[in-house]
Amino acid sequence: MIMEYKIMFIDEESTQHDEFENHFEKYWPEANVRCVFPSSTLNEMLEEIEQWQPNAIIVDFQLNDKKTDIKYNVCYNGVELLKEIQLQKCDFPCFVITSYDDDAVADSDDVNFVYIKKNLHFSSDCGKVPFAQRVKSQIDKYLARIKNAKAELSILLEKRKSGKANVKDEEHIVELDSFLEKTIDTTGAIPDEMKHLSNMDRLNSLIDKVDQLIGKFE
Repeated sequence: MIMEYKIMFIDEESTQHDEFENHFEKYWPEANVRCVFPSSTLNEMLEEIEQWQPNAIIVDFQLNDKKTDIKYNVCYNGVELLKEIQLQKCDFPCFVITSYDDDAVADSDDVNFVYIKKNLHFSSDCGKVPFAQRVKSQIDKYLARIKNAKAELSILLEKRKSGKANVKDEEHIVELDSFLEKTIDTTGAIPDEMKHLSNMDRLNSLIDKVDQLIGKFE
């Protein structure tokens, strides 16, 4: 089955929506792109994201800068939105695009997800990867990490079930457990120090949830 990539772009200007769609149409036409205006509050924006379930989120840094298309105030910027998303889902693919690179980098804990608008439209002969393909690469890497961790955890659980798991295996089960838990919801994650021997029923339930998460990408 061919995977559907759902990409959400958040910006307060419709002209930027057009440019973004043109960029993706040129460099990644298979992507399902949805351009939206920012909601006035952070919680409302998070609810809209949760409803659509995108595989990656790209957001403008300054969401309250231009009032051509929206008439309300936006009480957060792009970095603040993505920080909240990362708090909920660890390492989820998300990017800030901006004309204000210094401010965005200063606000961000991870400068690697900040992209400058003028650098988005790479020509095909300049030897650089188009931004759209970088987004696809990050989604693929994220999904591969989850799938690999799930497969490794399943093998270790079978090893534990057979009575062959050693201390190192148990420690790795805790590590994989923590990683997978945080990809689903970091707010409900159990601290590592409380997982000396992770409960089998809970781990099997976690694997089921990971399968559901992977299903959203396929």
